[in-house]
Amino acid sequence: MRKLVGLCALAVVAALVATPAFAAVQNVKVSGDIDVKAISRDNFDLRKTTRFTTTNDDKLQAFLQTTRLQVAADLTDNVSATVGLSNQRLWDADVEATNNIDLDLAYVTLKELIYSPLTVTVGRQNLKFGTGFIVGPGFLGNPNGTFSTAGNATLTNVHGSQLREFSITNAYDAIRATLDFAPLTVDVIGSKINEVGEGGHDQDLWGLNLNWKGAPVDRWKGEWEGYVFYKNDRSATVTLHDNAGRTYEHNQLATVGTRAAVEPIKSLWVNAEVAGQFGRLEDTVLLPGQASGNRARAAMAAQGSVNYTFTDVKYTPNLGAGAVYFSGQKANAGSNSIVHAWDQMYRGSFTTAIQDFLAGTDQAGGLYTTFDPSDTSAATNRYLFYVDVGVKPLQDLSLQGRYTHALFAEAPVSGRSKNAGDEVDLQAKWDYTEDVQFGLIGAAFFPGAYYDKAPAATQSNNTAWEVVGDLAVKF
Repeated sequence: MRKLVGLCALAVVAALVATPAFAAVQNVKVSGDIDVKAISRDNFDLRKTTRFTTTNDDKLQAFLQTTRLQVAADLTDNVSATVGLSNQRLWDADVEATNNIDLDLAYVTLKELIYSPLTVTVGRQNLKFGTGFIVGPGFLGNPNGTFSTAGNATLTNVHGSQLREFSITNAYDAIRATLDFAPLTVDVIGSKINEVGEGGHDQDLWGLNLNWKGAPVDRWKGEWEGYVFYKNDRSATVTLHDNAGRTYEHNQLATVGTRAAVEPIKSLWVNAEVAGQFGRLEDTVLLPGQASGNRARAAMAAQGSVNYTFTDVKYTPNLGAGAVYFSGQKANAGSNSIVHAWDQMYRGSFTTAIQDFLAGTDQAGGLYTTFDPSDTSAATNRYLFYVDVGVKPLQDLSLQGRYTHALFAEAPVSGRSKNAGDEVDLQAKWDYTEDVQFGLIGAAFFPGAYYDKAPAATQSNNTAWEVVGDLAVKF
């Protein structure tokens, strides 16, 4: 009996010693949002369904719901932790994969770590620099940034994965060090985009971003940024239209650029950005008898926009215009030439509701593949020119319209037109309360003359359209 009592006492002591010490919580904030979208769309492969063709990207009517819950806790001085959970699913898609709760965010923030201007953030976190032109919620470049399509045949098909552009799972597993030398802010990041395991065929992102808000841009409430981001992707699947029989598995790429945004006069905002890319594509899996086909990369991209809001005019109208450029590869460049096709990196900002997500060669990305096998991805080889007009007929109601004209920078097929098409996007937002917002989007993409010249068997020149109704609640 004494031995039993002694063993029980020893077990209690061991349990007390092993009990973890919990951090002192000073403040806890719970937030989240629920978003329900009613979606109707057709012809996203730019070809109507007929008796003789199967186009799985065509017709879709569905309700898509995304839900997020986030808990942020301030612990001891200068230490905080954030955890976010999410779920995204189609209504009536009650299979295990679509009902899963995903880890959306999970990071620790350490302020004044070692050095007072230094803040370090470690874990799964959101990253966006500038407008997201290079690094943002980059679901196109993140192989883990999509919602599950298990059990939904309409979402996984030979032409792409439906509705990925609405995915909310777009965070990065990263370490971010921020040095605040106001008005200069320096960010250094390292991120694991894709972990393959043995073999070392991972995808990594490294970056340095400088943000300046001092003289002279502070005169116009502006900012300047300079950056360099490096992607090392050893599991890439890049296919170029000038040599479609070869796939490049190793994509090494450095992107260097600068951006400025200013308000030179009240209510007039001007934004401009230019970036260059340098790197190398390697074919690491050679077929029997196939010679090495490694190629250098040198590409360029730019964007600019201007927007003016008439703040002292009834209905507060606004007018804007902008342009986007991604360099492209010449159709007859030759299979050993330098690759001038732009790599989208982890882009998180988009100009259109449909055209931006068309897939094709020269870029491992995009969502909706057209029937033309020579078509290049909309994430590269493009000029986009757009004009905006908006108005607020009521205090809580805003209406926006955008017309975009798209051109190929280089015609994917010699002798065919560079006219890629035109798109009209219309949007209405109604702030019902501070927490509830209703939205409606209507979009139509009209393929250009380039698509008219394809052989009949691969011709895809029908109008793609989409209507999206939205209810969002934030708390």
